[in-house]
Amino acid sequence: MNIKEKIKRINDSYLRYGWSSFVRTFFKKLGINLNILDPIQKKRNYLSKKIEELTDNKVLSGIYKNTKLIKTKNNFVKSSQLLGCYEQEVQDEIINFKKKFNLKSFVNVGAGEGYHAVGCLNSGIFEHCISFEMLEENRKKVKKNFLENDLKNNFLILSKAEDGFLNLIRDKINFNNTLFLFDIEGDEFKLLNHQVLSEMKDSKMIIEFHHFYSDDINRKKLLNNIKKFFDIKWIKTQSRNFSQYKILNRFNDDEKWLMMSESRPQTMQWLICEPKK
Repeated sequence: MNIKEKIKRINDSYLRYGWSSFVRTFFKKLGINLNILDPIQKKRNYLSKKIEELTDNKVLSGIYKNTKLIKTKNNFVKSSQLLGCYEQEVQDEIINFKKKFNLKSFVNVGAGEGYHAVGCLNSGIFEHCISFEMLEENRKKVKKNFLENDLKNNFLILSKAEDGFLNLIRDKINFNNTLFLFDIEGDEFKLLNHQVLSEMKDSKMIIEFHHFYSDDINRKKLLNNIKKFFDIKWIKTQSRNFSQYKILNRFNDDEKWLMMSESRPQTMQWLICEPKK
């Protein structure tokens, strides 16, 4: 890339994301993390606080309805979580798997703050839940969210899933009646190797597929390995309908769309995997 192209890219980044985001990105490349919010992030923080007040921090609709979520700072998807439409496509597939296979256990690899893990256990969709999460701060939030819903048993919180992670849970679940949800920001291309997939061949899986974090070689390698043991289908983020939420009538259209956004860098895709028949 020549100097002219670099200058154009820098200018485009500034025009697209604003000065604060440009500065934050620049220093991040130098290994320095600055806690600077751009105008859109500030607006989303404000809207999240408003939705927290209006819902009393309970999920408003969907399969996790009435699940309580602790108050958090700088969770830019908190509004869509409390509305109940966050990763609606994933929620639909969770229910499909439950109805089709009568699954008992849920393993969330990359649990974040525990939205799916806590929601699934609190709603009675699964009897047992295991959460893997690499960030200690998030693991604390997962536990607080479980306890906020008076869930004191039938869950386990573990740190980052690495090589051999299945050995940590092998005696706690029956792979045949377990659903795995992977959301590990591109680490799926490393973690889900041939050996791991062969051990999981009787399980059901939903994999958030971060195609923009990998190259063609690794994407094809993962897909080929998965297809050896599973039948697959693709799903991707669909549209949202904010008119179904009366609670949003007081907000303007721009605010409504921001509250339903999931902050994706691109349209998200998931792999839905069933054991080969």
